[in-house]
Amino acid sequence: MATQIEVDREASLFDRSDWLYAFMREHLFRDDTDRIDAALWPDRPPASGTRLVDIGCGPGTYTRRLAQRHPGLQAIGIDRSPRQLRRAQMRSRGATNCRFELGDALHLPLADVSVDVAIASRLLMVLRDPQRALAEIYRVLRPGGRCFIAEPRPGLRTALPTLAMRVVDGTPGEPTEAPRVPDADADWADLLNTQPWSCVNGHGDRRYRYAVCERPRG
Repeated sequence: MATQIEVDREASLFDRSDWLYAFMREHLFRDDTDRIDAALWPDRPPASGTRLVDIGCGPGTYTRRLAQRHPGLQAIGIDRSPRQLRRAQMRSRGATNCRFELGDALHLPLADVSVDVAIASRLLMVLRDPQRALAEIYRVLRPGGRCFIAEPRPGLRTALPTLAMRVVDGTPGEPTEAPRVPDADADWADLLNTQPWSCVNGHGDRRYRYAVCERPRG
């Protein structure tokens, strides 16, 4: 009997419309590579051997770009869509410091306290349980480890990509796969604070909300 993860994977809109989502991720969505770099390593480049996980990596945009910038980085992209991962692997061909794994953000295939930094970009908005995803991120981060979170603010601009995928997929009338992240900034802060971070630095603009969360060192 198929597990729930397998059923979700087979039915995933992001898997069925992989080419369209990959195009939007690479060319239409905001590129936060510079912002991620500055937030995770504000003072100096990452030390050789630093382990990064990009959760919900899609076509591997950030995994690949950060691995190219920092040859000493060990970057892992995780996604539940096999087709997205195949695209990520093809685009990262030849890179020796990044790899991609099939996995669910709610059940990360990583050991406790095993990564130094994490990225969760446009992830929480498509999950049925964003609080569980944050708990998983907290679990796998080492003491002092940081997580960069980026989410588009709710609205028509945010809904259009999913609607476009549904139209191409022929399922425009289906309900969304998961609840969106909270509309109000206060509720967004409450979601982030479900984990005992040592600090949460949040900011945003008219289109996106950002946060850098750090696991306590001791």
